[in-house]
This record gives sequence, structure tokens and C-alpha cells, in this order.
Amino acid sequence: MKKFSEPQREKISCIYCGDAPIHHGFFYFSSLIATTFDNHIVKVTRHAPLFMRDFVDWLLATFFEIFLFFHLATLSDDIEQAKTFRSRVIWEEAKRRGIKIQQLMIWGRSLDQYRIIEKGKVNYFNSLPIPSRFLNMDKNWDDKFMLKKEFAENNIPIPHYLQFPIFIPQNIEQIFSKFAKPIIVKPRMGSRGRHTVTNIHTLEQFRDGINIAKKICAYLVAEEHLKGDVCRATFVNGKLMGFYRGSAPVVIGDGVKTVRELILEKDDKRPDRVEKVLVNKELENHILRSGFKMEDILPFSLRLSLTHRTGRLFGGVTKEMLDELHPSFLPVLKRAADIVDLPVIGFDVIIEDPTKPADSQRWGIIECNTLPFIDLHYYALSGKPQNIAGAIWDIWNSGL
Repeated sequence: MKKFSEPQREKISCIYCGDAPIHHGFFYFSSLIATTFDNHIVKVTRHAPLFMRDFVDWLLATFFEIFLFFHLATLSDDIEQAKTFRSRVIWEEAKRRGIKIQQLMIWGRSLDQYRIIEKGKVNYFNSLPIPSRFLNMDKNWDDKFMLKKEFAENNIPIPHYLQFPIFIPQNIEQIFSKFAKPIIVKPRMGSRGRHTVTNIHTLEQFRDGINIAKKICAYLVAEEHLKGDVCRATFVNGKLMGFYRGSAPVVIGDGVKTVRELILEKDDKRPDRVEKVLVNKELENHILRSGFKMEDILPFSLRLSLTHRTGRLFGGVTKEMLDELHPSFLPVLKRAADIVDLPVIGFDVIIEDPTKPADSQRWGIIECNTLPFIDLHYYALSGKPQNIAGAIWDIWNSGL
């Protein structure tokens, strides 16, 4: 398999999953289990004694070591085989620190599990080296509904939202009527914009969006469509270590060219490292919800967003801009991080202009990632990242 020096757009097998495809049936079932039991489980595990956590870590490590002993698994020293670029930046920092990492391979397949030996003890971690004793959660913060509910109670900015199950008959018209338009519908569980439909203006569009979102989750969330770019605020040990801004591709009308022609023109002039705009049914439906078809001439100076998918892998732009973030956002984001209270957190935030005061615009946190893709900050088109991987290794060292 060919490896790349930075993230590339993966092969698209489901247009609504984007470049992060999942097995729909398995994810649907697992999300049903997660929404039903996860928040009960985390409350129990939070209060588990330390020796129980250490025992679970030992059990997992022993399981992997048995696989290695019977040659059912192997260890790789090749950083090019890193399962994710999130793991790769961690590996690169480990090499700078003289920490030897090996990746676990089972039946020739690379896993996002890594092995290190320190102080004579074999340890494994999943992508980010965070000791399990630090991973105590009050709630499943990856659950979009639970996160918004908690933040709403603590006056953290979020979009207006409503959760509803699809296996119980719902009054869709009533749900739709509760929001100013446009709105968004998305699965309650999951990330990376999978099966999310934005820019919904009509009841028919809302019904179509529900049909897309419900393919991977039994519980859906309808929410206010905030204006702005998708930003990632990454905290390590309570400190904001990265602030990344990802913009969706847009075209601006000249009163002469069609939308299709403007996209082709945009592709021809795209900067290095930016992928071509991915034209498919999802994109066509997205612009249709704005009132345009691919062969329509776009009016002069009209700015048309082409998709809800952001960043250079979809024809947009990215920037690491921690130093440019207006300071008024910091105390609010810090309060959110204190509520979640985990050593590494990634918040997805919609902000129209991060350089302007927070109270001058409508903005909000839309989800939390407890295993965030820190590589976003390293591979942005512009801006200089902090050493986020180094800060995470400091956590690991403090927990040994």
C-alpha cells in the first residue's frame, strides 16, 4: 500500500461518509448500544479503584503479548505504516525523545495500537499515549446530545438543538417548526461529518436529511445551522494548544459562468496540497438546497458554499491560528474544557471570524472528540502548530 507524507483524501465508498467510511449496519448497532449504556458505564468506571484500571491495562497487554508469542501478531518499527497521521506525529515526537515505539500488526493488518517498554514494563496505547488512569469521564462526551445538554446547563455557547429517536413515530413537522431556518440534521453519535445534512430550508429537505442520517444511527439531532467555519480547539492538560480553522470550498459568481464552470475554474487555480472539489450527489444536493443547480449561472458576486465538508482534502483551505484567536474566546473554551475534564480534548466549534470578539457574533461548540486528530494542526496549509504531541508525551511520563 502506498504511503504519503501527509493526509490524502481516501477512496469514497459512501458519499455521505466522505473519506471516513464505516460499516453502516455495525455502526448503527454500536451507536444504539452506546447511547443506551455508555453514560451508565462511564459513571461506574469512573469510580473503579486504581488497581482495577491497572489490571485491565495488564490484561490487554497480556492478550497482545500472547498473540506475539504464538506469532499471530508482529511488531513494526516502520513509522510509514502508522495507522493514522494522528499516531504518526506522536511517533515522530517519540523518536525525537528517544522513545522506541512499535506498532502492533495482527495477521498483517496494522492496528492503531502501539507498544513501548519503559522502566522494564510493557505498555500499549491506542494512538495517543494517555495513561488510562487519566481517562475518567462523567459522561460520554463524544455523544453530541449529552455534550450539548451539559453545556447548555453551564451557559457554554452551543447551537439550538433537539434530539429524537427514529424508531418511535415522530411529528417531523413539529420538530421542524421549532427552528429558525436553515437547520442541520445529523447522527447523535459519530464524527467527521458522516451522514450529516446541512443548509436545510424546507420540510421536504428535512425528511431527506433524516433518511440519510438514520442509516448509521437510531438517534438523530436537529440543530441550528450556525454560520461560519469549522474550527478545532485542542486542549492538553487544560491548556489550549491548538486552534485550527477549516473552510469549505466556495465559488463566487461572475454573472457569466455556470456553477460547474466555476468549480472547474477553482480546481485549475487551487493552491498546492489542495484537492479538487469532489462533485457528487451530496454536493449537488447541497447547492440545490441553496437554490442552484450545476448548470445554473451564478449571479455576480454571489458566494456559494459547495459542501459542508471543510478543509483542503475537499477543496477548501485550512489554517492553524492559535496566535490569531481573539482572547475573548479563551475563558469560554477553557470553561468547556474544565467541564469535560480530560487530559486531551478536541472541540469542534463553528465561528464566523475567530479574530473578532466572541460576543460580537453567534458561535457555538458542536461536538467534542476525546481522541482528537491532533495532526490537523500539523498539516494545515498555513500557520505554525504548537508541539501538541510533546505535551501529550509529558502526560504519559507523568503517569508512569
